[in-house]
Amino acid sequence: MLLFWAPLALLGALLYWGLLALFAGLPSDLKEGSNDLEIYRETGEAVLRGEIPYRDFFLEYPPGSLPAFVPPALLSEDKAGYIGLFASEMALVLVAALVLTSLTARRLRGLWAWPVPALSFAASALLLYPVAVSRYDAAVALTLAVAALCATLGGRYLLLAYASLGFGAAAKLIPLLATIPLAFPRRRATWGYAVFFAVLALFFVPALLLGGGRFLESFAYHADRGLQVESLAASVLIGLGRVSGVAFEYGAFEVRGTGVDLAASLSLTITGALLFVTALVMYRGYRAGRLGSHAFPRYAAALILAFMLGSKVLSPQYLIWLLPLVPLSLRGLAGGGISAVFLTACWITTQVFPTHYSDLLHARYPGPELLLGRNLVLVLLWGLLLFLPASFPEKSAS
Repeated sequence: MLLFWAPLALLGALLYWGLLALFAGLPSDLKEGSNDLEIYRETGEAVLRGEIPYRDFFLEYPPGSLPAFVPPALLSEDKAGYIGLFASEMALVLVAALVLTSLTARRLRGLWAWPVPALSFAASALLLYPVAVSRYDAAVALTLAVAALCATLGGRYLLLAYASLGFGAAAKLIPLLATIPLAFPRRRATWGYAVFFAVLALFFVPALLLGGGRFLESFAYHADRGLQVESLAASVLIGLGRVSGVAFEYGAFEVRGTGVDLAASLSLTITGALLFVTALVMYRGYRAGRLGSHAFPRYAAALILAFMLGSKVLSPQYLIWLLPLVPLSLRGLAGGGISAVFLTACWITTQVFPTHYSDLLHARYPGPELLLGRNLVLVLLWGLLLFLPASFPEKSAS
């Protein structure tokens, strides 16, 4: 046990220190000037004053995000204090996700195989340092890490996997997609979804009763968004010279130009098609008897990537959702290759934002080229997750 916990504790400490050190070195416009961090702080302080989210103030995020926003507001006295505490909170959450990912890898592959997924997780998180602890997506990653471990344990733990994904969906909806690989073996699926929606209702029902129509407005807010500059469709249009400019709307930069409205209107259809292809490949694996507990991280990552690639919005922090999934998706050379592709995507993401973001917005080299390259790497990652053969026997969860 010491051979496992001692190096893992060291890795966790290094990850925590590294994330905060890198975050501290960011320019002030990415910390004190961050629109996201300002929303988090204002939301946390409003809740502490007794204001009701959605009813008394607009909140663009689902109600499950509130547990991440309130504690730093409770313990801080000013903006700088809030930002520091929030970053520390998210760093601790990522360390917890690292530990759970390592435990899952150890169970899947044995005592000596866990370091590669653990190191891949830590390296990817550090590469994403501009957003890793300045966004609350680390909390979503933690719920996916819990689900991966519980799926591996099987039996009654499957219900805990559904519950964890319910918490994740209450925070950012996307973990709903990760319930599909759990349901494919059909064991405990009915009870699992009952647990999932019960957890979701703990957050959504009070928000709906207290917030009413303004709670529903938060969903309409995202439905009305345009084509974000970092999306796959936008990167293709920029490469084709169809984008004439950008505008700051809905808290993000959106592209303007020929074909942009069409691409935005087709986003839902394209996302549905990508999800259908992913589910079809998963179903074929199920019919062939290859969809067991080992397959959860692989197909959960593929489903989330399908959403990311088809969506109108592809923010850099979305890659955080994949941290506990991609390193666990395959083993051996295939697993190492998948992790290398993911690390590449994380590195290019940080090159796009914030390093060359101004170049991207002004269509200057190398901004558009880096963005298109990053998105093509994500397409490659999605394809590899779906079509690379598994290098270990799949076992059904009991």
